[in-house]
Amino acid sequence: MKKIDKFRILVLLKPGETQPAIERANEFARFMPDIEVTACRIINDYDELTRQTLEQQMQRELTNIAKRHPNIQHFVPRIIFSKNVPEALVKEAADGDYTMAIISANRRNKIRDLFVSTIDSQIMRRISIPLLVVKDANAPQRLNRAILLAIDFEEDEHDKKLDEVLFQAAKIFADEFNGEIHVANCVSPLNRGYMGGNAKPSRMLNADAPTSRRDVHQEFLDIFAKEHGLPLEHTHVVLGRVDEEIPRLSKKLEARMVCMGSASNSGLLSPINSSASELVLEQINGDIFIVNDAQRYFE
Repeated sequence: MKKIDKFRILVLLKPGETQPAIERANEFARFMPDIEVTACRIINDYDELTRQTLEQQMQRELTNIAKRHPNIQHFVPRIIFSKNVPEALVKEAADGDYTMAIISANRRNKIRDLFVSTIDSQIMRRISIPLLVVKDANAPQRLNRAILLAIDFEEDEHDKKLDEVLFQAAKIFADEFNGEIHVANCVSPLNRGYMGGNAKPSRMLNADAPTSRRDVHQEFLDIFAKEHGLPLEHTHVVLGRVDEEIPRLSKKLEARMVCMGSASNSGLLSPINSSASELVLEQINGDIFIVNDAQRYFE
């Protein structure tokens, strides 16, 4: 994970008064006063006749937003004109030297979302820096809350570098908010077999292999916990669907956020194959921190 010299946050502002993303950044700034927050408003409904007027109006709005969030001592206004909001934010994230981005979750429309990805879904899959998605700015965000790190050790192409990015991010949040890191692995009830990926669970190749898939995953978790100095009681193996079990565990732990990876799949039918992180986002009350396989953060 790259060294952070200055914590710089890119925040996507929504139209209207309700701004969960900037509210969360304001909360972070209360504990981390040195952070720099770029408040980015992307205007997609414009033409050359209205552009100048809209820019002046937005400059006034950004000034008012800065006044309403006094914890942010280093407030940087940013106005972008683009017909494609996700594309513009992804480009800004790639071009700027930002540590992470914060956006607000969109409301879901299950039928429409089968065919048209929401703005937050498109950003989650394509952004090149770690991303925090805020569902409800008013959700409980007390100190001493759990930070839940969800890792699938059974993935065929499991990326340990991504694990490290997620862990380091979870540690930053835990340190700043006196939280505790918990690590979970959700075991699908569908046996996908072990012909590929990690050969350690094979009873043919390893006579000491665990006797059940739950044991396999607990062993993976135990190794991860020991490598990262986590108490074994902070590891959790749950059996079932990711979008059901991770939210259930998050509620049980009263977690302030879930940290997990996301697939950056694209294409016409990609909304139908929603990644696990998007499914979890629909079910949890807290925030979700995303690192996807398009990111260069750990290079």
